[in-house]
Amino acid sequence: MVRTMPAVGEQRSILIVDPNAAIRRMLEVHLVGRGHAVATCRTANEAIDMLNSGSFDLIITEAETPEGSGFDVLREVQQRPNEHHIATIITSGRDQPEQIVKALERGADDYLTKPISPAMLVARVSAVLDLQSQGLLDSRGPDVLDLPKLDRTLREATGGTGKLHAICDALRDGLDAERASVYRFDETTNELLTVVAHGMISEDGNPLIRMPAEEGLAGACMRLGHLINIPDAHEDTRFNPRFDEATGFRTRSLLSLPLRDEEGTIIGVAQILNHRHGPFAAASEVKALQLAPRCALTLAEAFFEVDRELNLAATIIAQPGTATFLPTLLPSSAGMSTSILPKDRSIRAEAFIGTEIGRYRVTAVLGTGSQGFVLDGLDELLDRSVAIKLLGPDSARIPLLRRQFMQEARTMAKLGHPNTVAIHDVGDHDGALYLVMEHCTGGTSYAILKNSGPLDLLTATRILRDACRGLGAAHQRGMIHRDIKPDNILIDETGLAKLSDFGLVLAPNTTDIAGTDHIIGTPHYMSPEQCCGKLVDHRSDLYAMGATWFHLLTGQPPFHGSSDVREVLKHHRESPIPDPRDIIPDLPEDVASIVSTAMAKDPADRYQNASEMLRDLDTLLTSISPAA
Repeated sequence: MVRTMPAVGEQRSILIVDPNAAIRRMLEVHLVGRGHAVATCRTANEAIDMLNSGSFDLIITEAETPEGSGFDVLREVQQRPNEHHIATIITSGRDQPEQIVKALERGADDYLTKPISPAMLVARVSAVLDLQSQGLLDSRGPDVLDLPKLDRTLREATGGTGKLHAICDALRDGLDAERASVYRFDETTNELLTVVAHGMISEDGNPLIRMPAEEGLAGACMRLGHLINIPDAHEDTRFNPRFDEATGFRTRSLLSLPLRDEEGTIIGVAQILNHRHGPFAAASEVKALQLAPRCALTLAEAFFEVDRELNLAATIIAQPGTATFLPTLLPSSAGMSTSILPKDRSIRAEAFIGTEIGRYRVTAVLGTGSQGFVLDGLDELLDRSVAIKLLGPDSARIPLLRRQFMQEARTMAKLGHPNTVAIHDVGDHDGALYLVMEHCTGGTSYAILKNSGPLDLLTATRILRDACRGLGAAHQRGMIHRDIKPDNILIDETGLAKLSDFGLVLAPNTTDIAGTDHIIGTPHYMSPEQCCGKLVDHRSDLYAMGATWFHLLTGQPPFHGSSDVREVLKHHRESPIPDPRDIIPDLPEDVASIVSTAMAKDPADRYQNASEMLRDLDTLLTSISPAA
């Protein structure tokens, strides 16, 4: 059996109900961007009036509004004639699970928790509308999915392989099946990649299985772009028994469905398998289609979006990552030294003025730190001003540090983006490593803060927008920065902001050779998962972007009250997200909404990529300055 899917991007009519104007605007921007017609209102009573005067395919409503509740809207929808099923998604705070359970029990088709991730919004809206267009919303029967439980399974998984296992667990448990598998499409090799989640691993011990994308029922599903329900796989000539041979499982019935990204492009295939349980009923198809967008989001995280030059398959099996720049680590046990450079070889930065490092003449000191200096230099050959990052004496003779330093140089050189600092040269000078970069005459955004205090909204948002563009370019190459902060955003002579200092960059889903007893980053901007020393992905950078913007706007980092580093880390893990309007009351509500989304405690509730955050920043810039 094949279910025909609606055209991706088909316009539908959506009503958003929320008392918060910033949330309404954010949801509207992202849904209009997907081609939908969107109307908004503040209260449940207004929504009911709009239902009586207009026609909607979907209502996204907050559980509690000043006049009436989302449950009043649900009741109104259910009392209407059945010729047109209006889909409903309930929204509520993460700390109000009882509202979610109550809404699902009363017939809501799905839910979203605040702060709302744009990627999650688009995925769940698409899933509900797809089911509606196929007339399946009324076909679920009494055995409905425990969506909150399955979402927790997906959200709490870490690492590439762990996330793939979580997808398989959610599909198997959600459909009460015997096994499940999920494949990621690798366009560069035209292969489908998967790991063994339920069953035996192959004899060579490698959990990764590859197969040509055009083979098997998974390949057929990709080509068709449809859900396929096969009662007996071995009677279907398209069935490829290789996976059965690798796992020792004999497939009988099988559901295969495509997994799409938020643009509608197929990025993989999910399969749910039975041997003893028999064929899958129509209710199972509905459940599979409900789970598909959730699984697709997790699949995109498991196989990080990488540049074509990088090996997609390598991102799912954790390997030792880049050596960590140890002086920036915070040891998790007290009393541990963080210095790896000789303490008796210190030298004053000013001593370099007038000397030459390579072909560069040092003219001034731009900044100093515990492990080195940033010097102002002149490239006499090309007659241009440069910045020279010089580490301490003997740094070139320390293998760990040398590898990390060269990694930073190569990383920044590969990016070649207008919003990342350009690299001109690298070398060592009398045993000290140095990096030659473009000289951004505007200094760092932190220096501007220190000299002038909080930035105005327009300036701060333009700086963050530029940095977000540079970060997006890094993420697309599979790089995680891990140390976003005002000090690492430089301003050039035109006012353009550029992201710098990729010394802590790490490939996704990899492990630091520094081990798990270290916390990496700068405390005031670190994500909760960084504060715990856990595995991080690109969404940790987006948290730091939100914290950095907070600092630029208010003149202080989000949790500035304590001088104790461990207290700051605890705040990031446990304390509510601060509202910048508590410090600068005149800031628009949209600012608080963007900060709360970027800095959500759970990575699944944040912006899922830099493009999402950039879209909201651009919308804000347009509203405060048409010429932005």
